Amino acid sequence: MCIRDSFDMLHFGHTNAIRQARSLGHELFVGCHTDEEIMKYKGPPIMHSAERYEALRNCKWVDFVVEDYPYVTRLKDMDRFEIDYVAHGDDISVDLNGRNSYQEIIDAGRFKIVKRTDGISTTDLVGRMLLC
Repeated sequence: MCIRDSFDMLHFGHTNAIRQARSLGHELFVGCHTDEEIMKYKGPPIMHSAERYEALRNCKWVDFVVEDYPYVTRLKDMDRFEIDYVAHGDDISVDLNGRNSYQEIIDAGRFKIVKRTDGISTTDLVGRMLLC
């Protein structure tokens, strides 16, 4: 099982998704994007990639952190790590062309959905910090 994200400012919404993904398999690979990949798709990250990788390594449901994981998940990446399924929250992400960034995985029948945690997001946290 694999889950991938930016995991910027790792919060309980992230860890809830990680926990749910871990419950779907016997080990969990967590793919985390580079600063450059996040900048390209979402804007500037708050935490540097090394900080995000280390935060994930300290999460009890994570077996392996895959550094520099691409934003658009590809079957060849899954096959390289012998991953059967990829999980993501029910808030599907899109690529730069507006397409579902998991479409190839969905079409291959190797996609699982976990429940997104309502009321928490990195965007929301940053907005609250700016109001302080």
